[in-house]
Amino acid sequence: MTDTLTPAPDAYLVVAEVIHGSHLAPRLGGNLYCSAECAEYGVRELVSKLIEEEGGSGFVLPHEGRMIGCVVTPSRRMWSVQILARSELPTA
Repeated sequence: MTDTLTPAPDAYLVVAEVIHGSHLAPRLGGNLYCSAECAEYGVRELVSKLIEEEGGSGFVLPHEGRMIGCVVTPSRRMWSVQILARSELPTA
């Protein structure tokens, strides 16, 4: 039997974008994940990081089969935090 590496069908990452308020560049979570289920940890982590850095409050909940997060800051900015498959990312 030979050992071969089979590429994963897709990799997942966590992205936070400002959906209301003064614009900032999107933020990427710090890791790639093998599944949307594994990326749920990254959603919680990025929501916590945004709350720590900008203040305010946030939550995480399931939506259409994936966890999403939302953070609302005192500066009236609202962040959406979501899991995206590599194939769902826009190409440049």
